[in-house]
Amino acid sequence: MHKVDTISLLREAIDPGVITRSMLVSLAIDQGPKKEGSRLFLQDGIELDKLKEIRIEFLKILNIDYLWILKSLVKLSLSHNVIERIENLDELCHLRELDLSFNRIKIMENLNNLHRLEILLLYSNEISIVQGINNLKKLTILNIGKNKIDDWKHVVYLREFKSLKSLNMSDNPCTEMDGYLDYLLAFVPQLIYYQYRMISGSERQSAIDKHYRIINNLEENEAKIQMELALQQEREDKIALLSASYVEHLDEDHLFQQMFSSDEGRFISYCCIYIYFIYNLLMKIAGKTLSTINENAQNAFEEYKKSFIAICYELYELGLQESDKRTEEIKSFEIVINEGKENTQNEARRIVDEVLEKKIKIFENIKNVMEALMEKQDEDVENIAAKARELFNEFNDLLLKARNQLISTEVTLHDQMEDINEVFRINMSDMVNSFLETAREHFSRLRNAEIEYNNIINGLVLQYLSSFEDEAHMPLHLKDLCCNKDTLAITLVASHDIHLQIIDDREKCMINRLNNWLKDYINQLITDEDKRNRQQILEISHFSEFQQQQLNSLSLPLHLDLADIDLDDGILKN
Repeated sequence: MHKVDTISLLREAIDPGVITRSMLVSLAIDQGPKKEGSRLFLQDGIELDKLKEIRIEFLKILNIDYLWILKSLVKLSLSHNVIERIENLDELCHLRELDLSFNRIKIMENLNNLHRLEILLLYSNEISIVQGINNLKKLTILNIGKNKIDDWKHVVYLREFKSLKSLNMSDNPCTEMDGYLDYLLAFVPQLIYYQYRMISGSERQSAIDKHYRIINNLEENEAKIQMELALQQEREDKIALLSASYVEHLDEDHLFQQMFSSDEGRFISYCCIYIYFIYNLLMKIAGKTLSTINENAQNAFEEYKKSFIAICYELYELGLQESDKRTEEIKSFEIVINEGKENTQNEARRIVDEVLEKKIKIFENIKNVMEALMEKQDEDVENIAAKARELFNEFNDLLLKARNQLISTEVTLHDQMEDINEVFRINMSDMVNSFLETAREHFSRLRNAEIEYNNIINGLVLQYLSSFEDEAHMPLHLKDLCCNKDTLAITLVASHDIHLQIIDDREKCMINRLNNWLKDYINQLITDEDKRNRQQILEISHFSEFQQQQLNSLSLPLHLDLADIDLDDGILKN
């Protein structure tokens, strides 16, 4: 009966050409385990999200749709349909094999999210360009034969897929051109099979010899690109590390140069045109110009720069050390909580296994008692009914005890987790506060260095300017800057204030980011633990309810209720 229903359902699906839930259920049942229990399980729709493999073939499917429900799918075949576009596969992140052969696909698209895909079959479609699979780094087998590929551009493209071992390009126009196979074998050396035939060593060497010069040039360019990528990755890794340590740009002279930069964009933090003017005057002229008026000023500037960078580097090294300490603290914390969770899981597993083990024996005894009751032996009904109640009560007591044990174990773990989280919060807070206290001392030293330099440069500038009889004898680049004492005073004060502001901003940035990280991290720990606790309590309740339902269902097939037993009459009520 079921087989007829499945065939009928699939035939009905041929006309609309769409994937439906009922179709997936029927296919899963038809292609899955044949045991009755498995079929019923699937009919309830419980297992669709756990299905590993399905074939949706010869059904005139036009659009790929409704597959999001098959989140665990590993192998999918949609061959021999009328599909025109590859789409709606992003949810199938576990997919390792995809067969779209014998369709009407024109473009390779929407495949880049299938990062685990190893086998891609696109035989007999209408594809003209090999593209859209850049992220499929695990691709091992590609069959794109009998399509409309008419150029050789795909060869260099496929060279990038280092895991590619088998390729089929048969019955494409490009393969009919002289030299194609040699070109392919020479430029895609990782291939082992072509058109499912192993490539011999002599074939490959002959192909390489024919394209020796081009391959050499290509390999040199690839080596350069790989080196650049490696350097770029190294830089990005370093930036990520320094950012996580909150000391980015403190290992070199970035902060120092920032104070003497001519970046006009920084004027936003100043609220009036006058300050903007002073800022630009400072950045473009005052900062550098006043430091180079004579040899003494230059020496003072270089000494200041050296001292400033040295302090920054001390802070940089301190930040890395403290970041390592935080990382080790987090690792130790995770080890403790994982051990606690594992111990609780093992205890819960022991309790559940004990229930399931005893359940088998009790349920078997209950079934035997039920069968005896159905025989209606009047003289034994009272004893048998009492035995049935005893068995039901025994399992109920077992289930109640197990539930209480599981709840108690989970409550204990939750309390322990809260205590551990609090200890971690205190330890990490002390660690962060200690680092920030030391960091503040370093920023204070930077400000002191700036104050000392400002005092020195003020004295040197005034001494330098006093050597001129009047403004006419001053160098042209200093006339506008130092035309009078008031302008000079404003310039020097503005220079000093902006330098201090930049130091202050960098200090606030470090403090705020680190404090925010700690706050967010602790809050996330609390949120995750509360979520885990609720989920565990819910699972315990589900386990208990499911076992109770199974106990209650034992009498349902027999339309029997122990409450219907009249012990005074010694008979079953009808």
